Amino acid sequence: MKKTSPTLKVLFVLTCIIIGFACITQCSAQSIVGKWKGVSEKRFYSEQGAKMMGKSIEERSSKEAGDSWGEYKSDHTFIIGFSAPNSSEVTIMKGTWSLMGDQLKLTLEPQYNPKKLITTATISINGNTLITTAVFPALSRVIKTISTSTRM
Repeated sequence: MKKTSPTLKVLFVLTCIIIGFACITQCSAQSIVGKWKGVSEKRFYSEQGAKMMGKSIEERSSKEAGDSWGEYKSDHTFIIGFSAPNSSEVTIMKGTWSLMGDQLKLTLEPQYNPKKLITTATISINGNTLITTAVFPALSRVIKTISTSTRM
């Protein structure tokens, strides 16, 4: 039986670990690309917003908030649509997106975003569930939202 040097053993083990982690990362990573339907939204209000709304946090289902959906395309464009409860009028908005790690950056088309502001949200995908957390400037009435969607 031939002896192997400790350096070769360490190199072999490290190679196996790196390949193993690479496979786990690729296999378990889930893409935002696809169609998503809104399920619920939780809004956190600023102090001024809480005075206006009579509460600091509001959670609503899609039935209470209205229908919403979004599609993130592989060419890094998106389209979202939403309507008020019991309304057939649908608002459609488009834009571009980028994702680095769990940071999703959205830029709406100029007609809805004349100042070309970028909205950044933290996302988490678990199975067919997408949770998006967005934080807004303190001057806004809503300072944070947590939205839950399911893959269509």
